[in-house]
Amino acid sequence: MKKIMTILFIAGLILISVTGFSQTALKIGHVDIAEILAALPERDSAAVVIDKETKEMQSTYDDMTAVYNRMLDDYEKELSTFSEVVKKSKESELLDKEKRLQEFEQNASSNLQKRNSELIQPILNKILKAIDKVAGENGFTYVLDVSKGSVVYTSKDSQNINQLVLKILKP
Repeated sequence: MKKIMTILFIAGLILISVTGFSQTALKIGHVDIAEILAALPERDSAAVVIDKETKEMQSTYDDMTAVYNRMLDDYEKELSTFSEVVKKSKESELLDKEKRLQEFEQNASSNLQKRNSELIQPILNKILKAIDKVAGENGFTYVLDVSKGSVVYTSKDSQNINQLVLKILKP
């Protein structure tokens, strides 16, 4: 009997706590992190750095391409005069240049993506901290990022907190 009373008491506590939690109203807000990022001056500074590095890499790539194209033109013009050994050597040289050109392009692209992440991540962290602060101060249960494209519906009851976040970020 004592065991049954204990079980009923525990079940009652669980029922009361579940009922209490189920009556808590959710407060949902949404932000557009991409829009907030675009509004910050730090983003412009990062974009300037990336543009400069992109132009530098593009210039190097263009120079390498010009050298390759000259070598290819020379090879095609003089092809009929080459002995078999010279022809193979020139073809090997062209293939090597082409391979280095492709490797440079891949490395440049990878490095620019990595560099962009290095410059943008601290700004995103700052935005996320501001969102946390706004959510905490205003009692939001959830804040959704509508810029990710995964939110298919936003109710009129969901509050857009972009301006509150920007107020914190742009004093």
